[in-house]
Amino acid sequence: MITKPDKRLIRGAALLLICAAAFIVATFVLGDAPAAAEVTTPAVPAGTPTSVLVIQNTINGLAFGVLLALAAVGLSLIYGTTGLSNFAHGEQVTFGGLLTFFLSTTQEVSIPLVPGTFTIGWPLPIAAVVAIIIAGGTGWLQDRFLWNPLRRRRVAVIQQMIVSIGLSLALLNLWQWWMGASRHRLTTSTGGRITFGDFYIGTQTLMSVVIAAIALLGVALFLLYTRRGRATRAIADNPALAAASGIRVDGIIRLVWVMACALAALGGILLALFDQGVGFDSGARILLLMFAAVTLGGLGQAFGALVGALVVGVVAEVSTVVIAPDMRYASALAILIIVLLVRPQGILGQKERVG
Repeated sequence: MITKPDKRLIRGAALLLICAAAFIVATFVLGDAPAAAEVTTPAVPAGTPTSVLVIQNTINGLAFGVLLALAAVGLSLIYGTTGLSNFAHGEQVTFGGLLTFFLSTTQEVSIPLVPGTFTIGWPLPIAAVVAIIIAGGTGWLQDRFLWNPLRRRRVAVIQQMIVSIGLSLALLNLWQWWMGASRHRLTTSTGGRITFGDFYIGTQTLMSVVIAAIALLGVALFLLYTRRGRATRAIADNPALAAASGIRVDGIIRLVWVMACALAALGGILLALFDQGVGFDSGARILLLMFAAVTLGGLGQAFGALVGALVVGVVAEVSTVVIAPDMRYASALAILIIVLLVRPQGILGQKERVG
């Protein structure tokens, strides 16, 4: 017997497949037109068949979508448990990449307002682990000294959202003051390629995707099979009923903030490897994509954020076959609008009765 969640998953997957198929078919049709050839990026070898471009960009889009999902899942968990759309989440993504560079680079670095320069130079894996732990600690500090006091004073969600916008701007300027306006590479090696026929994927990208997939699997197992994970889902469904059932709501929300910031930092590190660099505004540039993934998958649905991120990643990359690469994020937001017109609650979201 198929349960209601299973039916929602099947319907969502079917809608996802229909949208992906329609978009790829349209790309094939437009890709054969002369106008499409005019906007092809110069990096693509002349004469490459459209079918090869579509499949290669789909591979790149899936890789980008998995990495984007790390940040989007944390954003979705925060929204699901608190109702807050955290506009400062992009800066948490940036923090992970910048802190890893700060700890691993052999260049001289400094701390604002602290005189002198020094070099840390840790190996990249150790620097990444320490950065993730520190980022998780910032999540604890944020909830302990900012968001929890606001909730206790019953500050409205819209006012908390405005606070998050101010925090985002403050952190954005702080990161620029700290690390400057230039982009920083976590590693000087681009790695090799794994080729299969006419297609390829970078070894560094593949490693990043594997790490991201393991982390996402860990989040899924946590939500499905642990007491705190089930408590997290219960709070997302009905906070008042969860509190009446004996669940420590504030404690679970604090755990969610720690997880979300740690996942954002991991996402920032892997995206820095994927994009060959991290800048003070790296997270801010993909913030709308994270919101698009969360909204597309279904607000407050952690698994929906994963599905939404994959859709956003694939659409953004495949669209570059027919439009300028600078417009690829706009195409992802366009597909968000189209899907929401068909299914307003998102791919895995639930219909809500009003009135």
